Amino acid sequence: MNVPPAKYEDLGLELLLYGLQSPVNIGLTLRIAETFFFQVSILDLCGVLEDAGKLATVGDFSCGAMSRRSWRRLGGTAALADLRSGRRFIATSIGKNATPLTEFQFFPGDLIALGNEYDGLPDDVTANADAQLRVPTPAIWLPKEKSHSPIDPRRTAGVARDGEPSLNVAVTAGIVCYAAYAQWLTRHGTEK
Repeated sequence: MNVPPAKYEDLGLELLLYGLQSPVNIGLTLRIAETFFFQVSILDLCGVLEDAGKLATVGDFSCGAMSRRSWRRLGGTAALADLRSGRRFIATSIGKNATPLTEFQFFPGDLIALGNEYDGLPDDVTANADAQLRVPTPAIWLPKEKSHSPIDPRRTAGVARDGEPSLNVAVTAGIVCYAAYAQWLTRHGTEK
């Protein structure tokens, strides 16, 4: 059994932002991660961090977290193998076979991947994860309406699994980070 450390921040939990396209979502997630002592790695498949304007937006929405806390940029998908080494890799998913967050046990060092706003995580990444995690939602049909200002204006494909209930990636990050902290509090009975 994995015993959590006495200090929450020593859990060594980390978020992997896999191919996110919205600088707003990246910035918000950096702020959430800072609040809950999660490290962040970014696999920037869309060049968000290379665009000065988008990078400034990331900074604005991180509310200072981008400069206060270290985060790492992965050089490509090959770097993911090194990042995963020696730890449990968790893929977030809206699939019904994924473990509901209400039943999920976080372990020290967990690496939790959050996918692209349109497509989620690639199927091969999810299939090769040590575990899959989902935030339970009511079973309702929620098709995405056409965006006035889409994250990717050049995209012609629809949203993957359109209509299935899913949350914004930064909202999901917030819920997952809070759940890890709440679980730690339950085990330790005190806030730190």
